[in-house]
Formats: sequence, structure tokens, C-alpha cells
Amino acid sequence: MNRLSMNVLEEDLQDAAAFCREQDLGIEVTAFAFPEKLDGDVDSLVDSHRAAVEGIHPLSFHGPFFDLIATSPDPRIVDVARLRHEKAIAAAAALGAGYYIAHTNYTPVIRNPRYRDGWTGRMLDFWMPLADRAAGSGMVICLENLWEPVPDTLQQLLEKADHDSLRMTLDNGHVLVFSRLSTTEWVERLGRFIVHCHLHDNMGEMDEHLPVGEGIEDWQKLIRALKRHAPDALLVAESDGLADNMISIERLKELMKNERDGQR
Repeated sequence: MNRLSMNVLEEDLQDAAAFCREQDLGIEVTAFAFPEKLDGDVDSLVDSHRAAVEGIHPLSFHGPFFDLIATSPDPRIVDVARLRHEKAIAAAAALGAGYYIAHTNYTPVIRNPRYRDGWTGRMLDFWMPLADRAAGSGMVICLENLWEPVPDTLQQLLEKADHDSLRMTLDNGHVLVFSRLSTTEWVERLGRFIVHCHLHDNMGEMDEHLPVGEGIEDWQKLIRALKRHAPDALLVAESDGLADNMISIERLKELMKNERDGQR
């Protein structure tokens, strides 16, 4: 059964944690996604987050993403990406996170088919060892769609990986902006790999991270597809502040209730 969660910025951590406990929600921490945090006192940041989220499950952890090109042909660039992710994965494991979220950073403007084939191979080289490491901590690495116009690239990658600790985060807002297919079509294609979702809204032009129901997403259809094709996926409200996420949680609860009632 799909469970609900919300992402939290560091400045909202205490209030968001209290709300998640009260509502029996999961929580997703995002502070470690920022380079200045990874270059700072990570141990103290882990300690403060551990105290704040104690007793909240499931716990997900958004990894770093700025300019981290794991598939670069330049090994020095890949080394930087690996260094960032290894440090963040260690912090996620120390917190007891069950999900580690990482952007794919696939570049669709490069249309040469050799790019996609090379990208897939280099992604496997980069992420498979990290997935093995994550498995030892009971954690799943979730690769998040970003600029992909179609699901084919991620489908090919995840089928070749065939690894229980390398799965997918579906970000519906990215689909709305960057894909010509509906989010429901993505779920139908990739549902068996989707274990985690970022849910928010926009008007199809910019990744606005609006609350659920304030953009163009067909939410009832999407919730129905997730229930059918990814019934165990964690559904994370991912707007840019606690107030908007609280709105999204209430609307997601209502959408899920409508779906349950409609099945009776």
C-alpha cells in the first residue's frame, strides 16, 4: 500500500518532524543535497537530523545533484561525482535512511544514439558498486528522472541493472515539464521499478514545485496508476516549504480515499 511522506528543508526540520509524527508520515531530508553542507561538519549535521527525525519512518534522503555527471568521459569529473555520493550515502546510512535519491542528469539534447548506449553503460559502472554498498545498509538507491523526454532510457538502465537496491524515483513535476508523455504513461511503463515518488505540480513550463492540485497534473488518474502499477511506492510531497507540503498531504489523502472508495 502506498504510504505518504514529505520532503523537508533544514530550516523547517523541527516543525516538519512534529507534523510527520502527528500524521504518521514518512520524511525526506534534503540538507545533504547542498555542497556547502557536504563540505561542512557532516557528523554534526547527521546528529542533529537523527535527533529530529527519531521514530519517523520511512526515512528518505536526497543526495547531492549540482553538476554531478556520473557518466562523463572525463574520469576526474566522475571522481568528483563519486566522492560526493559516497559521502552522502555514508551520511544516509548513519541516519538509517531507507531511500537515497539521486538525479540521473541525462542530457536529451544529445541525440546521437551512441550517447544513450554509452550513458547506460557508464551509469551501470558508477551506480552498481554503490547499490551493492547501499544494500548492506538496507537502503535503496532511487534514480530520479530529470530531463528525460521518454521513459525508455531509464527502463533500459534499470532492466540491465536488475538490482534490488537500484530502483527509481518518479518525479511527476519533471515529467510535466520535460516529457511529451503523461505521468500516468510513465507509471505504466516503469511501475515495476518505481519505489519512491516526488509529487508536486506545475503549469508545464517550469519546475515550480506547486502544491498538489495547483497545476496541470491529472492527479486522480496518477494516483490510480500508482496504486495499480507501483502499489508499494512511497509518495513524497515535494514542494519548497512546509506550508505547501501540508496542503499537498491533505489533498493526496483525499485523492487516495477517493480511489479506495471508487474500488468498492
